[in-house]
Amino acid sequence: MKSIIRISALAVGLLCLGAVAALAQGQNGRGDGKQAVGVSYYKLPPGRQDEWLALYKKYHFPIMKYEIEHGQVISEKIFASGSHSIQPSWDIAIVVVSPAPGARKAPEKTRAEIIRSLFPDLADYVKGEKQRWALTLEHWDEKLVELDLENGPLSLYEPIDAPARK
Repeated sequence: MKSIIRISALAVGLLCLGAVAALAQGQNGRGDGKQAVGVSYYKLPPGRQDEWLALYKKYHFPIMKYEIEHGQVISEKIFASGSHSIQPSWDIAIVVVSPAPGARKAPEKTRAEIIRSLFPDLADYVKGEKQRWALTLEHWDEKLVELDLENGPLSLYEPIDAPARK
């Protein structure tokens, strides 16, 4: 009986490892030289989403507006979940599109300089950001890579600079 339990536990463990490996893909340069699309997901405490959004709008959104106005970012859009899903569980998603590396203007200010210029009362800024992050139960970022179905590689595993096959 003990050997059956051990074999079953080993089989379940191997299946779990296989599932993780099946989800993974090696990064092969996809997205090099293209616009960057990042999605940030936030899971928030029930009933506190509006408080988080107000803090984001006051303390982080001005930084993003500055970066858009100065060519560091193309756009930022904020989304709320439109359904009640079990997984993935998130309340807010923020999609940021940035220029391709060669198209991005040189920044006029560092991130710290932007923050100091937008928020002369640094103690208030720090307090607000601490509160926003205290309300964040979970946070994760995804990088999306656009696929060119007309001219791109026929496989997700081909390096980006591989000539397209016809």
